[in-house]
Amino acid sequence: MKSMRIICLMAATITIALSFTVTPAFAGFNWENNITVDTHGMTWEYTEQYTEENFVFYKSYIDSDLGNDDGYVSAWELLKVDSVIRKTFYDSIMKDMDVKINDSSSNVHLQEIDSSVSENALGIVYERGEATNYYTVMYSFDKSLTELGTNIWFLAEPETNMTTTFPAGIYVTSTKGIENTTTIVHDSITTLIGTVGFESEVTISYIENVTHKTTAVESIDNVTSKPYEVEKTPIPKESYNFIDEILKKLDVRPKH
Repeated sequence: MKSMRIICLMAATITIALSFTVTPAFAGFNWENNITVDTHGMTWEYTEQYTEENFVFYKSYIDSDLGNDDGYVSAWELLKVDSVIRKTFYDSIMKDMDVKINDSSSNVHLQEIDSSVSENALGIVYERGEATNYYTVMYSFDKSLTELGTNIWFLAEPETNMTTTFPAGIYVTSTKGIENTTTIVHDSITTLIGTVGFESEVTISYIENVTHKTTAVESIDNVTSKPYEVEKTPIPKESYNFIDEILKKLDVRPKH
């Protein structure tokens, strides 16, 4: 679990013992997953929030373990956090891929990792407040989602909220490892909302809606004009004049 590894990495450096390794859903800390699956790739966004005492612990970790331990979180220390988080994500995913399609990760590839660390952590360590950090991990698929299989598997943080959105025309048929689920379908786009189970593994089975695919093809076939197509100006034909033709044949007028 990459998010658990990141949390444990930070928790291990905090002198006050926190139960990070037991459950991440404790007071003052929140972790949410927002996954957008496309036909040839996906984006996994994470929201990490520190409040109350854990906001102070978070800043203390930055100052004492990544900074100069002067009781103040400066800009360069915050930039170091950003670098550490990105590397931790990368190393964790490369070691143990957290996305599989039909029980295989061979067709799933890590493309990019991005992060946005809250500036609220700047300042005196023991001042209370809150910080919300955002992380984004992008993946690509070798083939389209439906060509690769009929189910997708995620290794997520247990007991955290998870929202998964599928491309238009893909319907969810069953779920495993996710609780309190709500399924929303709007304009053929399916969104599944729920809570990751204690086992951390979530499997979502899906099918392609043939009706949606057929309708899309028919819509394309029925298009009579293409956007941005430049109309060809017809070449004007020379007008036909009966008198001129008679005069030409009689050699009374010169031919044009």
